[in-house]
Amino acid sequence: MIELYIENPVLKRGRWFELPIQWEQILDRLSLEEDQDFLITDYMAPFKISNYEDFDFMNELAENMEEHSGHDAINYLDELVNYGYFGDLLEVFEHVDDIHVYTDCHSYKDYAEYYIEECGYLSGVPDIIAWHIDYEGIGRDLSMDGNLYQADDGVIIEVCH
Repeated sequence: MIELYIENPVLKRGRWFELPIQWEQILDRLSLEEDQDFLITDYMAPFKISNYEDFDFMNELAENMEEHSGHDAINYLDELVNYGYFGDLLEVFEHVDDIHVYTDCHSYKDYAEYYIEECGYLSGVPDIIAWHIDYEGIGRDLSMDGNLYQADDGVIIEVCH
């Protein structure tokens, strides 16, 4: 969900709006003229919003967020753009099905253990050998291909594109 506090700088008054919303409704509620500037002075969204953000762009983001509301990647939109995986927020949504968030993995070592278990690489391997596997090294190697990213909160994200 995206909520914006939009202000009419001339009248120095504003209101909260939940996006998506028609621009005409904002014009009417804030007594703005069609070509008059507006100012976003506060917001609630999982990414940064500037004071002069494009309204159509914000509505499109809100629609995408509604469509993909259950996807864990929503919490990492800004990071995925800031760290260069995607050019902008809309591009993240274009590839959201290629983003896997491993909420139980908080290190590359955790991810390596998960990956090896899920792929069944240890089936039939005696415990004495399995106990000596270097998951930390495997995790480090897996992270080198550029598809894995450790988010600021420690969660591992895989971007497959």
